[in-house]
Amino acid sequence: MNIHEIRTGELQKKLKKQKIDGILITSVNDLFFVTGFHQDRTILLLTGDKLYSFIPKMFYDDFKNTTPWAEIVIYENLYDDIENKIKELKLKKIVFDPTTSFYDEAKKFVDMGAKPLSSFIKEFRMIKKLDEFESIKRSCHIAAKAFGIIKPKIKEGVKEIEVARELEYIMQKLGAQTRSFETIVGFGPNAALPHHETSERKLKKNEVVLMDFGCVYKRYCSDMTRTFFYGKSTGEFLKVYSIVEKAQKEGIKISKEGVLSKEVDRVARDIISENGYGQYFTHGTGHGVGLEIHEEPYLNTRSSVKLQKGMSVTIEPGIYLYGKFGVRIEDTIYIEKNKAEILTK
Repeated sequence: MNIHEIRTGELQKKLKKQKIDGILITSVNDLFFVTGFHQDRTILLLTGDKLYSFIPKMFYDDFKNTTPWAEIVIYENLYDDIENKIKELKLKKIVFDPTTSFYDEAKKFVDMGAKPLSSFIKEFRMIKKLDEFESIKRSCHIAAKAFGIIKPKIKEGVKEIEVARELEYIMQKLGAQTRSFETIVGFGPNAALPHHETSERKLKKNEVVLMDFGCVYKRYCSDMTRTFFYGKSTGEFLKVYSIVEKAQKEGIKISKEGVLSKEVDRVARDIISENGYGQYFTHGTGHGVGLEIHEEPYLNTRSSVKLQKGMSVTIEPGIYLYGKFGVRIEDTIYIEKNKAEILTK
């Protein structure tokens, strides 16, 4: 029995415990999480006793080899066939995740009698099993190693886009499938834009370089940010960097099982605020990382999720001085009982 079949069984136990007859699964990442199969145009109906997979005929052989425990339904009219199966099985309480379905699809599910429930699979995906942890750790190692290779190559006159493409090439050469999101490289004042769109701008002497990047390994993501000064550092940069560095270190230090996500955010945010830069920290302190680059749990002022052993999250405080420069330091970490392990190193 492989990990995906085990997950299917665990989800079925949860369905029975919550007295839910079935769940419709539409997200490609949720589909992979449950079955090990990664294709669109496929919808799962998971009941307490059976997994039904509605797929196009062209996917039959591949899906059968990947997920032999599922009952395959080759659909002609996807939503009609799903509704007919629900009626055939006399399922009463059906749920779906409205955050992973487009409007017309969600409306069709509601018309079938399904109810929105966004947390069902998300709660499972927050806690990483050993195979997931190993993939995330490897993904993080590749990203960190790639940064070590490219940093000495960043010289005056190089373009942001050239650095980004070279970094992505290095990560793939080291074993990554692809990048985990669009690589951000910001020089000088561009580093003050948290989600800057990497451009043709060339690096000048005595400028800040901010790089936010990650890769995918066996479908699992990594995420990290490094900021450094090219040339002779200014006193202002060194001051800001030391504040962000302290905020990140303390955020990582407090991250362990049982701590509220918003408490991690508070610790990092308070350090930045106490040093007079609170208004320049304009985003949350972190987020979950897994099959998606941004997933539950989120570490911000509103999150009441408790950190649990097995979660992988980022800690990424920042200070952004518009028109001057920005500093963000980000690592992906793994939550353990009494501490956190930094994976992006």
